[in-house]
Amino acid sequence: MAVQTAQKSSPSPADKMLIRAWLHSKSENTRRAYERFALALLAHAGKPLADVTLPDLQNWSDSLGGAASSRRLAMAAVKSLTAFGAETEMLTRNVGQALRLDRERDSLHERILSQVQVATLIDMEKCPRRRALLRLLYVMGLRISEACRLTWRDVTRRQQGGVASVFGKGNKTRPVEIPARLFKELVALRVDTEPKAPLVPGHNGGPLSHDAAHRIVKRAGKRAGLPSSFSAHWLRHAHVSHSLDRGAHVHAVQRSVGHASLATTTRYAHVQDGDGSGKFLD
Repeated sequence: MAVQTAQKSSPSPADKMLIRAWLHSKSENTRRAYERFALALLAHAGKPLADVTLPDLQNWSDSLGGAASSRRLAMAAVKSLTAFGAETEMLTRNVGQALRLDRERDSLHERILSQVQVATLIDMEKCPRRRALLRLLYVMGLRISEACRLTWRDVTRRQQGGVASVFGKGNKTRPVEIPARLFKELVALRVDTEPKAPLVPGHNGGPLSHDAAHRIVKRAGKRAGLPSSFSAHWLRHAHVSHSLDRGAHVHAVQRSVGHASLATTTRYAHVQDGDGSGKFLD
């Protein structure tokens, strides 16, 4: 989505303080995106946030290009900002409260790869380091930022494989199992024996950056003939969906991937052959 951040004037000190406080506890990726949305709104309105009106928000919404889901994310971010400002009394009112977001059709199924597609994606990657990253994202169901952050200090060896202490969304830490086969692949990559060494290193042996990991995933997707919209998060979707399909307990999957709500996890459950309620009526 094209969001213009060129500003007619610099944000006021009060707006800078509000945005900084609003973003304080959010993840790095969320902070970058949400800050861009906030600055774009201020640039479009040409006034301090305290003076922004509902028509200003609606006009900015109408000016946004790109996919409907991207526009909805931008408006949801701004609604979050104005709600936070009102709750902390940094704003006198929550002007975004009256803004209604259109409901989005659930298209999750369009982003869930089959098990054959995932196997093809991984098998076509011949570089052991890049292959390990793809396997890590899929087998452990990690977000790309979580995978890049993992070091050997975060790993506890078990008789079969290991357990990683994953620091994720919402500043929460959760234990995630590393199956034996994947654990062996990661050990084979290890050159630096320091505890701070990354689980999946970059090409120079140092930490793998988010951008570098993203490029590895996108190239693998292109090689496997996947849609251009394919991203690392699709492998996380696949992890949840395939785990449930293979009989994993929904609560175990929820804990493993760090979903705050069980409802989020159950969205991935598929109707298996013979399980549909329609058979009782036909």
